[in-house]
Amino acid sequence: MSRPGYRPFAFLGTVIAWTWGCWLAVAASGLDPWAGGRWLIYLGGTGPLVLALWFQHRHSAGRGLRDLWHRLFQPGRAPIWLWTATLGLIPVLSLLAHGIVMLDGGPAPSFSLPGGAWPAAVTFTAFIFLFGPLPEEIGWRGYGLDALLDRWAPLSASLILGATWGAWHLPLFAMAGYYDGFGGPPVLWLFLWSILIKTLIMTWGYLVSNRSLLLMVVFHFMVNFTGEVVAMPTDAEFAFQGLLTLVGVVAAFCLIRWRAA
Repeated sequence: MSRPGYRPFAFLGTVIAWTWGCWLAVAASGLDPWAGGRWLIYLGGTGPLVLALWFQHRHSAGRGLRDLWHRLFQPGRAPIWLWTATLGLIPVLSLLAHGIVMLDGGPAPSFSLPGGAWPAAVTFTAFIFLFGPLPEEIGWRGYGLDALLDRWAPLSASLILGATWGAWHLPLFAMAGYYDGFGGPPVLWLFLWSILIKTLIMTWGYLVSNRSLLLMVVFHFMVNFTGEVVAMPTDAEFAFQGLLTLVGVVAAFCLIRWRAA
């Protein structure tokens, strides 16, 4: 008996349903998301991970899960130059954005340890890794992108995934107090645009790195970590998004060429 094929839209739809069900319950109840609603926040965040493992098992059982494991723990899949770009792109663009603002008379960038003092910073850094990039990327790139690429060209697959990834976050904006510990809520349309552009960049990196899931987790982590370390006032944020969009346009062109090749 043959196993079922990839089911990208079933996966993306059930992830949205799982996460939105948990997070909208917090928003509708008025619970403090970091007190009474904390465990629903965490449970909703596991949606991409749990459902990716389930769909991957349904698709290819042990073979697919072993492949996912290898992609998560084999740093050698990506060349050194790509690791350098993965670690440096977001910090460099953030500093360049501040440089542009300074040329116009704006302030120099300010830096801070995430979470405050060193012990808290280490704990907070582990938190934003374990409850963000790791479970999300096992879902979005570990199963979701492969499933989409099975049916769609890389650019189209990226746009579908990026739109879903952005929509997945929407209930967080309806929760009073969720973004208080992150410096306040981002501008919604800019946040969604940024996710779409990052998805284009990540798809290109994923393909070039022989589907390295570890590379995707680290890039996602650098996005979150840099946002905590480097303060981004409004002018710098717009400059950063402009620079990121330029990189995204190059990535989109590469994805089109990848399909053509």
